[in-house]
Amino acid sequence: MTPPERLWNRSFLIWWLGSAQSALGTALSGIAMSFLVLHQTGSAGAMGVNLALALLPGLLSPLFGTLVDRLPLKPPLILGNLLRGALQLGIGLAALRGEVPLEAIYAASLLTGLIGAFYSPAAMGVTPRLVPATQLQRAAGLMQGSAQTMQLAGLVGGGMLVGTLGSAPALILDGLSFLLFAALLPLVRLPARPAAAAQQGFWTAFRAGLVYVRRSPLTLGLPALAFLINASFAPLEMLLPGRMGQLGVGAAGFGLFLGLVLGGLAAGSFALAGLGERVDVRRLSVWGLVGMALSVLALALSQTAAQMYVLAALLGLFNAATNVSIGVIFQRRIRPEFYGRVGSLLNMVGTAGQPLALLALSPLADRVPIGVIFGVAGVTTLLAAGVWAGLLRRESADLTGTTDAASPVSAPAGFQG
Repeated sequence: MTPPERLWNRSFLIWWLGSAQSALGTALSGIAMSFLVLHQTGSAGAMGVNLALALLPGLLSPLFGTLVDRLPLKPPLILGNLLRGALQLGIGLAALRGEVPLEAIYAASLLTGLIGAFYSPAAMGVTPRLVPATQLQRAAGLMQGSAQTMQLAGLVGGGMLVGTLGSAPALILDGLSFLLFAALLPLVRLPARPAAAAQQGFWTAFRAGLVYVRRSPLTLGLPALAFLINASFAPLEMLLPGRMGQLGVGAAGFGLFLGLVLGGLAAGSFALAGLGERVDVRRLSVWGLVGMALSVLALALSQTAAQMYVLAALLGLFNAATNVSIGVIFQRRIRPEFYGRVGSLLNMVGTAGQPLALLALSPLADRVPIGVIFGVAGVTTLLAAGVWAGLLRRESADLTGTTDAASPVSAPAGFQG
C-alpha cells in the first residue's frame, strides 16, 4: 500500500466518521447503563461494581496487544464491533421486556470490557497508518474532537432519552452504531503487517515490548502518573448521579455535566487541530494538567449545579490540551511494529487504578462526600503536572523531529467521563 499523501483520503475519512458515530452510541449506552443499574438497585455501590467490571479486563490488554501486533488489523476491529453491538442489543431488548437481572448486566459489562481490551490495542495503530506523518497532530485533534462532539450529543440527548423513555432505546442505538461501524471497516485500506511480526514467538514479542517501554523516561513515567490520576477520578462517575439528584437536576443534569466536559474537550481538540504544528505539545501537556487540577479543586468547593456546569466546561478544555498533546508526543515516539504492545501496556497501567478505586470505594460510596473525591483528584493532578514537567526535561530526544514514528496512544490521564 502506498503511504498516504494527504490528510483527507478515503480510508481516514471512513475511519473518522465510523469512530465518531460509534462514539455517539457509546455515550448513549454509558448513561443508560448507569441509570439502569441505579433505578433497579438504588445503590451507587452497584453502579461502581458495574463500572469496575467493565474496566477490569483492561488488565489483560498487554497480552492482547502482543497478539494484535502479529495479526492483520481489520479482523479484530470488525469482530470487536460485531460482538459489542450484539451485547448492547441483547441488554437493550431485554430491558424493553422488563427488569434485567443485575447478574446479566454485570456479565454484559465484563464481556464488553473483555472485547474492548482486545479491540483497543488494534485501534491504537490505525490513525497514523492512514495519514501523512506531517498531519499527525491535526489528525489527532480531529479524531478526538469529533469523538467528543458525538459523545456530547449522546450524553445530553441520552440524559433526556433515559429520563423520558428509559434505558432500553439508548442501549439499542448503541448496538446499532457498533454494527454500522463493522459494516464500514472493510472499506478502510491498511498497510500489510511485516512478515517478521508474525514469525516472532509470542512471549519473545511480549518481552520486546517491555524492553521498548523501558527505553524512555516518558514511557516509564506517564503510566504511573496516569494510574494515580485515574484512580482519583474514577469514583466521580459513580458519585455524580447521586450528587445531581441532591441538587434537583437528576439524570438530565448528570448528562449535561458530562456533556459540558465533552463539549470543552471537543472545542479544545478542534482548536488544536486547526493550530496544527504551531503548538508546542510538551508545554501544552504540562499546562493542561495544571488547568485540570485547578478546575477540579474548584469543583470541590462548588455548591450549585450552575457552578459545576461552568467548571465542567473548563475541565474539558484543559483535558483536551492534555490528551491531544500527550497523545501526539507518543505518536512520535513509538515505532509502528510496537503499536499494540506498547500502547496497550501504557494504557493498562494507566487505567488499572480505575477499577481498583471503584471496587475499594463501592462499600463506602453512599457515605463519602463527593467534595472529598474532587479534592483528592485535584491535588493528585497538580502533583502529576510537576512530575510530568520533570520527565519532559529529562527527555533528550527531539520530540518534534524524531523518525521514531508514531502511535496514537491516547493519554489516559484525565477525566474519563
